Amino acid sequence: MIRVKVLEANKIIELEDEEIIVKNLLERLGLKQSECIVLRNGVVITEEDAVRSGDEVVVYTVKSGG
Repeated sequence: MIRVKVLEANKIIELEDEEIIVKNLLERLGLKQSECIVLRNGVVITEEDAVRSGDEVVVYTVKSGG
């Protein structure tokens, strides 16, 4: 099981997967890749990286205005 903390929404989501690619994870959460920064165990990772059961996964959503 993978636990994902989504900070903007202030919620924790649990997925039954043992491993998932970040791009697919964000799609399942309904988040845009261009608006997110994903950390695995405190390190920024790319959309092509995988997260696994036991990893600490945090998703920050980034928005800017002008």
